[in-house]
Amino acid sequence: MSNFEFLYPQAFWLVIPVLILLTWMKSSSANSQMIAKHLAKAMRDKVPQKKWSYVWPSIFSALLIIALAGPSFEKQNIPASQSAHARVLVLDMSRSVYANDIKPSRLDQIRYKAQDILPLFKQGQTGLVAFAGDAYTLSPLTTDAATLANLIHNLSPDIMPIQGARADLGVKQAITMMKQAGLNKGEILLFADDLDQSELDNIKELLNHGQWSLSVLAFGSKDGAPIPQADGSLLTTSTGATVIAKTQFNHLKSAASIGNGHFAQYRHDNQDIANLVTNSTFDTLISAKTGDTHKKQQVEAKINNGFWLMPFALLCLLPLFRKGLVFSSALLFIGLGLNTNNAQASTLNNAFSNSNQRGYSAFQKKDFSGATHSFKDFKWKAAAQYNAGDYAGAIDSLQGFKDIDSIYNLGNAYAQHGDLDKAIESYEAVLKQNPDHADAKYNLELVKKQQQQQQQQQQQQQQQQQQQQQQQQQQQQQQQQQQQQQQQQQQQKSGDKSQQSQSKDQQNNGQTDKNNRQQAEQNQTSSTPQSRSQKQDLDKGQKSKKPESEQTPKQKSKSGKDQQKQDQVKHSQQAKESEKSTPDGKKTKPLSSASNGKAQQQKVDPDMRKLEQIESVRDPSYLLKAQMLLQAKHKETPASNGKSW
Repeated sequence: MSNFEFLYPQAFWLVIPVLILLTWMKSSSANSQMIAKHLAKAMRDKVPQKKWSYVWPSIFSALLIIALAGPSFEKQNIPASQSAHARVLVLDMSRSVYANDIKPSRLDQIRYKAQDILPLFKQGQTGLVAFAGDAYTLSPLTTDAATLANLIHNLSPDIMPIQGARADLGVKQAITMMKQAGLNKGEILLFADDLDQSELDNIKELLNHGQWSLSVLAFGSKDGAPIPQADGSLLTTSTGATVIAKTQFNHLKSAASIGNGHFAQYRHDNQDIANLVTNSTFDTLISAKTGDTHKKQQVEAKINNGFWLMPFALLCLLPLFRKGLVFSSALLFIGLGLNTNNAQASTLNNAFSNSNQRGYSAFQKKDFSGATHSFKDFKWKAAAQYNAGDYAGAIDSLQGFKDIDSIYNLGNAYAQHGDLDKAIESYEAVLKQNPDHADAKYNLELVKKQQQQQQQQQQQQQQQQQQQQQQQQQQQQQQQQQQQQQQQQQQQKSGDKSQQSQSKDQQNNGQTDKNNRQQAEQNQTSSTPQSRSQKQDLDKGQKSKKPESEQTPKQKSKSGKDQQKQDQVKHSQQAKESEKSTPDGKKTKPLSSASNGKAQQQKVDPDMRKLEQIESVRDPSYLLKAQMLLQAKHKETPASNGKSW
């Protein structure tokens, strides 16, 4: 009896209202004036006094209060943690799952079955792998079924980095995940619609040691169906023939037999996944596990023994049957129960449960906000805040705890809050205490990659800003050049006008000289023939010289104009080349070779530009795609992708 204690001592506060009620009942009975005094005196003389009329209600109330207080004098061992065994779901995300020979499509049914099988797993941890042309880890081993279901819901072949069909790589990735978690045994559940002979041979090599079991759930049909694409057309081969995706059930059965697992074919009910779980070697290992290792993973929990007092409390109600009080009281409580609202139910719940129990109940109902306000235990409160998205509150609640689980959860809260440096510190602290902590290793690597990605994004933003500044400077220089060219053109036009006026003046002067000479010739008509001939020769010589003098300024002006036109053409061509307009109307200068290389690099990798805006978009499918692209960046590309669909 040294371990005896009351689990809910707050129930003893009910003694006060019970004493008040019993006192009031006794006083009201003594002061009753329903019977005349002389008759009451005569009845008291003939009828014996009922000394026990208030004893039974008092005993009933006492037993009921003690039972509600939760007396505990024994303990029970319960599991302190989940089993160390693990399983991995490997989902087929090749393009053939778009076939709709099973409605609405193979893809939808794969996702439905994967989500339905998660609640059937009662023990151990579950991981998630998706494959197409290569395999990728979507979730490490975890007990959080809600997170896995959310990831499965957003899966599709469109987000896979490499198209193809390599189920053997999916099995290999699952084995690698369990090995990294420090496990030497585990189960693989393959959800696929086809296997070719090469995939089957590779799976046989992976499972030849007998450490890992493989169970298969097959989707599709023998006749198969065409594969619709996003634009509504059907997938075709290189020769133009329509692809018919048929399921090779024999190969899928062979894979299950090689892996010492079980095979099931898709059914409209859940009997297929129920058979996989019921016949799972994983559950057999859990039920057969005994010994000191199992005992070490258990903790003692106190048992509420108050229910043993309830039969004795009910015995105190037997005298009331004689007067029909029990029946009337039952009717009263039934009537009250029919009119009870949620607020009254909450009041009763608050009266008979503590704050942590109410918080746990709200947590199980996914009411994380209500659980946050109910929990007094800071670890549970932090878990509720984390699931509610209040990462800052979870960080505050976990401050000061030194155990490995709290530090790990603190790192998760820091990572979700965006404080990647502190998240890395927390994960590294976990690995110092437990270097084999698989989840901490995985999260640490993921956070470091995300930190590098943010740094690259910041560098790219800085480069873009520098390029914009350079473009602005170039535009300003172009504008200045245009202004200078316009000024030069205006100066050239004014020079042309002055040259034209000078040539006209020279022509006028030449004309006046000619008229003067003609008058002089007329005055000398009386001269000798010799002088006349000499005069004519002289006039001829002068006339032959006149065209040269008259044509020289004209030719000079024409050559100047031609030179100016050529210069203008050159300037206009240079302006057109340097002022090539973009589709939005903005003038840009031809980029250098370095800038051209950057532009080509950005054009080559459009997915990375989308990934830079993931934090603002927050699309779950893009987050999954980013996760797989990061994995693909740090692993070798498979030599063969299998079938293209």
